[in-house]
Amino acid sequence: MGNEILAFGEVMMRLEVPNFKKLEQSRTLDYLFSGTSVNVLSALGKYGHHTRLITKLPSNSLGDAAASYLQSLGINTSSIIRGGEFLGMYFLEQGFGLRPSKVTYSNRRESAFCQSTIGEYPYDQLFQDASLIHFCGISLAVTENVRHTVIEMATEAKRRGITVSFDCNYRPKLWESYEIAKPLYEKMLALADICFMTEKDAKYILGMNSRETTRKDQLETLLPKVMETYKIHTIAGTIRDIISIGKHELTGYIIKNGTIHYSKTHRFQVLDRVGCGDAFASGILHGFIENMEEKQTVELAAAASALAHTTYGDSPISTIEEIQQALETNQIELER
Repeated sequence: MGNEILAFGEVMMRLEVPNFKKLEQSRTLDYLFSGTSVNVLSALGKYGHHTRLITKLPSNSLGDAAASYLQSLGINTSSIIRGGEFLGMYFLEQGFGLRPSKVTYSNRRESAFCQSTIGEYPYDQLFQDASLIHFCGISLAVTENVRHTVIEMATEAKRRGITVSFDCNYRPKLWESYEIAKPLYEKMLALADICFMTEKDAKYILGMNSRETTRKDQLETLLPKVMETYKIHTIAGTIRDIISIGKHELTGYIIKNGTIHYSKTHRFQVLDRVGCGDAFASGILHGFIENMEEKQTVELAAAASALAHTTYGDSPISTIEEIQQALETNQIELER
């Protein structure tokens, strides 16, 4: 078993309208490259782990720019295949006051990644030196061939004894219905060792029922059932409360061996929300890799997510030292 952490997923170009303008008002855009797998690996690289991304980028200067950006985050790009012409893009309009932020996708289904097929990814080369691989539910939603690739790749990783991590990350805009998503999610949950999900995923995707009324009671009732049904050893996630416009509270949880642990609650001002769930996931994965206790793991993951809300861009860039300092100085912590 190796020591590299892999992730499979799409790289997208984020085109942001500056100065809180709407897209129709601006003549300039700031851009960077993003994706849930990129974000998770970016954070884990900051924690000192060796990371490698599996994806497909177009064979042009746009693909070159994306690869260069990934390298600047410390991500190994040796397993990226090239071909095609397009890269998925999204336009981000930052909200202000009563106006919410808005995301508009472009070129996604035609992107090199979304048109890629399982035969383009050589298993023996990809899985060499790997100890863990991370997948995201967004990849199940984009195209039929990518869905097939995700499930086949996860199956092969499991067969080789590689830990499989899966973030449900259900996006309603990308699915026609929960009924279509359910069988695909069930296949991935059956392969997952570590899963990131909420009680809403259990209720709406899997169709589980709970008589409880609060979020905590529902997740304490439903998520252990998910673990038992699909033989998952760890489930983690966050509870978010919006206090006011631009001010949020966040509490993390982790369930393992029949016990649930909650983090302290963090209250913070939001600068950039995109990618903050990935920051939490990376904290949980770091704790797993380092054999940390569950309580310590969820505290670190929740603080990492809170800090990610305060930094620009999708990809988390906080170091372990910065996260520990935030925990020790109580700068973002709200005791209850």
